[in-house]
Amino acid sequence: MLIYKLIRRQIILPFTRPRRIATAVAALFLGGTALGQMPHEVLLLVNKRSQDSLKVANTYLALREIPRRNVVYLDIPESAYGGDATVTPKQFADLIWEPANAVAAQRGIDGQILAWVYSVDFPIRVKTDASDRRQMSVGGLTFMRNQIPGLDLVEEGKYLSKLFAGPNARITLNLNAMSLGMQKKGLGEDATVPPEAAWLQRGLGERMPLPSMMLGYTGEKGNDVQTVIDCLARGKQSDFRGNRGGIHFVMSDDVRSKCREYQFYPAVNELKAKGVAANVATNFPAGAENVMGILMGAETVDPSQIKSFWPGAMAEHLTSWSAEFQKRQSKLTDWIAAGATGSAGAVVEPYSNPNKFPSARFFVHYASGCSMLESFYQSIACPLQGLLLGDPLAKPYAVPLSVNVLGADSMKNDFTYMATAACRVPNVQFLYSFLLDGKEIREVSEDNSVHLRLLKLSDGYHELRAVARIKHLVEFSASYDKAIMVNRMGRSVTILPQISRLAKHEHGIKVQVGGPQMPKKVRLVSGELVLDERIYDPEAELVLDERMIGEGPNRVRAVAVYEDGMEVSSPPASLGISFAAE
Repeated sequence: MLIYKLIRRQIILPFTRPRRIATAVAALFLGGTALGQMPHEVLLLVNKRSQDSLKVANTYLALREIPRRNVVYLDIPESAYGGDATVTPKQFADLIWEPANAVAAQRGIDGQILAWVYSVDFPIRVKTDASDRRQMSVGGLTFMRNQIPGLDLVEEGKYLSKLFAGPNARITLNLNAMSLGMQKKGLGEDATVPPEAAWLQRGLGERMPLPSMMLGYTGEKGNDVQTVIDCLARGKQSDFRGNRGGIHFVMSDDVRSKCREYQFYPAVNELKAKGVAANVATNFPAGAENVMGILMGAETVDPSQIKSFWPGAMAEHLTSWSAEFQKRQSKLTDWIAAGATGSAGAVVEPYSNPNKFPSARFFVHYASGCSMLESFYQSIACPLQGLLLGDPLAKPYAVPLSVNVLGADSMKNDFTYMATAACRVPNVQFLYSFLLDGKEIREVSEDNSVHLRLLKLSDGYHELRAVARIKHLVEFSASYDKAIMVNRMGRSVTILPQISRLAKHEHGIKVQVGGPQMPKKVRLVSGELVLDERIYDPEAELVLDERMIGEGPNRVRAVAVYEDGMEVSSPPASLGISFAAE
């Protein structure tokens, strides 16, 4: 159990925010926590050229309540995501890495982002070398923060992720050495750490990796948009209701299977200790119901033979090119089409190298309450050539809790808001943080209050989000958004209910402005995306072009801009957009 605890603590550290990494030693030896990714900690990347990308992103925003400040619209041409969906390293930097980071920094949220989530219609492969075997996935280069490592390490799967938690011969050696050192010294800050694990004491700093997943793949031989949306709905449905069985490890004489069979029985035992049943068999579980997971190795597989998957299920079949859609092997998207909520595959020829695929301990992390994304990255030793699909925030085995915010709905003076949390598990300690309009204003602490100063706020609509989490190895969490109207200068703006039709996808929206001064201009926005802007005229209409925000659930606001620089927001207007009826 000591080794397992060390693994858990080791993997927790990289998921802490860069500014908290400096406390790595204390976190390691005192049981610091950080697992349990939350919606405000992901950056959602959307291809604004693709209506499919907009639609999938809109759906996911609504399902997971990701702050709209965390949405970045990128300009990705079809040449980058069509066909084999491959870009050069320069194209990755110019189209994705640099603009996404610039937007996050400009909005002041870069310090709170722990992972990226790609919508559909993005490239999946980066041509880091002429040889397929030495190329990286977009997720892999994202993980490396756009730093290409030695390509021999990539090809041979010998780059060892700092987030990996075994099983692996190298990491087991490190942890055994750490175990001996800690037994001699005790759990103090002076405990001996072997040189190979010295990064645990130094912290990762700028070497903090950036995990990512893609919500779906809709390119050649991929899934259709509705299948992707159904998958994400299953992810949300899975929260807090993981199946206590239905995990299948399938063995065969295929080298794809044999390369990681040694992991199966230890994982079964770990899962049993957590009250989750798993089995090892030599036959594919055709006809099985309520399947929670499948790990196997085969060139071809027919996931449609599974009678039903449980929401949140992950299935994967370790083979070459399962995410290279011009090759013949069965694709990871076949699992999504059959009802799985997540899958993984290689965008290149990986050979039968288990370091490049999820280990059986994926399900141990999952059963511990970690999210889909966290479970993937703790179970893949070398995640540089893989494509991970599905709902990254699915958390079937997490502990549910609730949080509420007590305080005034409107502010005319400074005010202190209080959060209250509840959980079915007795005697837990809660930690709290707060965001205002999607930006963190109070870091995690035991203090459940936040004081808002009126002079620092513009008039109009604001959203205060309280995030409560349990102080635990996995930070189970919940959030609550409270709408607040600020009135210190008597200014307000409201979207009027009458909407006119201007063209096939264009609508006219009028606003009503209140207060002694009139604004110099008004905008129509969706999150941080400006849809229209005009010189203020009481009779003027702001134009809503549906194609700019895409199908699905949406929210828009009107913003009045005054001579003194104050920007006053209206409450959001919710609307659903569908092109099918046109």
